[in-house]
Amino acid sequence: MRRSMHSIHLVPSAAGRPIAIATLLALALLGVAVSARGDSGGAIQVRGLVDLVATDVGDYRYLNTTNTNDGNFDALRARLFVDGKRGNTSVYIQFLVSPESYSEFRFFGGYIMQRIHEDRNIFIEAGLIPVHDGIWASHTYSNKNPLIGIPLQQYWKSSLPYTMMPNNLDDLLSKRGQSQVDGVTYADSNGTRGYRYAGMPVMYDNCWNYGAFALGTLGRLEFSLGITLGPPSATVQGADINESLSPHAKLGYAFTPGLKVWASFARGAYLDRAVAPYLPVGATVNDYNQDLYGLSVDWKIWKLWFMGEYFYNQYDTPIRQDGLSNQSFYVQSVYSMVPGWDLCLRYDALIFGEVEDSAGNAMTWDENVYRVESGVGYHVSRDLVVKGVAQMTSYRGDWDLIPAIQASFGF
Repeated sequence: MRRSMHSIHLVPSAAGRPIAIATLLALALLGVAVSARGDSGGAIQVRGLVDLVATDVGDYRYLNTTNTNDGNFDALRARLFVDGKRGNTSVYIQFLVSPESYSEFRFFGGYIMQRIHEDRNIFIEAGLIPVHDGIWASHTYSNKNPLIGIPLQQYWKSSLPYTMMPNNLDDLLSKRGQSQVDGVTYADSNGTRGYRYAGMPVMYDNCWNYGAFALGTLGRLEFSLGITLGPPSATVQGADINESLSPHAKLGYAFTPGLKVWASFARGAYLDRAVAPYLPVGATVNDYNQDLYGLSVDWKIWKLWFMGEYFYNQYDTPIRQDGLSNQSFYVQSVYSMVPGWDLCLRYDALIFGEVEDSAGNAMTWDENVYRVESGVGYHVSRDLVVKGVAQMTSYRGDWDLIPAIQASFGF
């Protein structure tokens, strides 16, 4: 196990951080004011969520960073939620303040939801919408997450990007284990084969997707059916990257009030138009799909809560006839010891499929990642939660430890 000691990371220090913090404080005051007005009968509600983290993150910050260079172990992150409702129509908007990010203050997402049946929980939503594949999305916020980190499948960057095309399989294999740390570049004698951007996770919790869904419940059944511009690994927040749309489907069943199981599927072309010149003759970016199959379980019994998900992911690619696959899963348990106190443990893995290089050597097409995160949480009040966690990640042969304390405050 590698571990080096570094100073405790309490507050951002780079230039521009005070501006982001001042913006955060201003938004918090605005939220309190508008929420107070909403309590008196207004149709608009503004809420917020502030995360403060003290951690010996040291050289291991990259283990939790997203494509925008921020992560849950950063000293300060905050969200502002603006909700509006009139009749059967609701609007949800979310902003993120993240001083460590490439974009310190950004519009995170927003969508309209229409209830289409007066007596049934059936809705249509459209806009820049959250992830519907699997069930983690509703637990991603710090006041819903019993730990600090999020599952690897939701953000970990593989060495396969959607904006660049490797020359061949050997070129891809030469970048194993690099993408989450420093990013990767694939080039030839003429320069970069596309444009440089982060490698693809299994799905991307940090970036919502333009699309539309029908969702709801019918008795014990829960469903969501929809279309998005991008597939789970290559979500679209701006201009579309190709001419393909991605269908998504999820079906759940409540065996008991405490036991629910879901199956999900998504499919869509993931390559950006920028790689079109590097494809085989006659092929287009719309010919190469991501296929994602998932199984999710949520079980609450007595003082215990078990939650887990498994995903099998497959990419079509011109550099390998049989494509590239990976598997991911996590198993999480929470024990409520006494009122206000929780113990949590999560085991997490991201496993890449085996391939052979041109010399016949077998290896996984990227480095496997394993993680154990454990912690204790105390609910100081309904709106304030304090957690202490230890996250251990096995990557490239070593176990790296990140201890941290988080305060999550909702207003």
